[in-house]
Amino acid sequence: MGKQANGHDDNVILFPGLVARLVEKGMSSLKEKKLYDALTYFKQSTDLEPQHPQARYGLVITNIELNRLNEAKKYCESMLKEGIGEYFDVLQVYVSLLIQLGDYEEVVGLLETVMTEEKLPAKMAESFYHLLDFARNMTEGFEEIADEVDFGEKDSLEMVPSTDELIKVLEKGHPDQQWGAIQQLSHYDSSEVQNAYRAFLKDKDHSPVLKSYLLQILREMKHQGVYEVHKFNEQYQVNIEDLEDVFHEKFGNEVIHRLEHELGQENPSLFEMVGQVWWHYLFAIYPQAPIPLDIEVWACALHHMGNSLMEEETSYIEDVLPFYGGEKEATVTAVKQMKEIESLLFATDQTHT
Repeated sequence: MGKQANGHDDNVILFPGLVARLVEKGMSSLKEKKLYDALTYFKQSTDLEPQHPQARYGLVITNIELNRLNEAKKYCESMLKEGIGEYFDVLQVYVSLLIQLGDYEEVVGLLETVMTEEKLPAKMAESFYHLLDFARNMTEGFEEIADEVDFGEKDSLEMVPSTDELIKVLEKGHPDQQWGAIQQLSHYDSSEVQNAYRAFLKDKDHSPVLKSYLLQILREMKHQGVYEVHKFNEQYQVNIEDLEDVFHEKFGNEVIHRLEHELGQENPSLFEMVGQVWWHYLFAIYPQAPIPLDIEVWACALHHMGNSLMEEETSYIEDVLPFYGGEKEATVTAVKQMKEIESLLFATDQTHT
């Protein structure tokens, strides 16, 4: 067969499902860590269908896995410019790449613009705020960090910190600095780094939210083994292989959808604010699940908390109970749990200020 006007062979263009098959092979190769095979499949896919979002995203992730961060950044940047894929998902990866490459000023400028012009999804808002705070911290106070961990000569600040230096930040830095150390240490797999992770998770003084983030990193890196975790005055063991996805996503979304049915139409801004409270709570207690696993109880508790935050006069649970099927006692307990976690998080933050 000859070639069509676009330069592709007739049989390639007419073969049904070719791009989907190539992308599927790329994803399978990526999961099996056959990274160069994955790269080939994704490139073939984008040659045939340049706007294919999964293929373009596959190129980003594969290059990250190959530690080709600059290449991954270029692919990610082009997706944002061309409007390909889920914007905020791509943006989150892009910002993470900028941080790993040390482009903190670009992160600050980008996120400040996005937060001014765009409405952030509730479950991503906290993550973006953490990213922005960290980038600002690194831009404005990097010399202070260097003094604390003794990086050495000033010229070395322009270089990538060593694992020993990053571990010192993880042990003694402020939460924003520790967050950055976790990000960068995720590229190293050594017994020294794993021991640092174990010590961080077990230490009662470190941020519970950062511990949730670290556990998720360990899960994504397919670490194995049992870790001791200390959170909210409790100590327990966690098997990384048994961890669910962060946020207990299925149950969390079910509660949000139930709450949206009652509160979303009535007061969208309050619904959005309460949604952020919910995702923050789930992330803080991760990997433990909220008790009870009752959608009505937690939706009702969040509705009540929203009313309490917005109204000057006293708000009663009885005002919202009729809209839900949850039990009063369980709902009162759920509200108490969220408030207790919030106060403990605030106390933790104060110890680092």
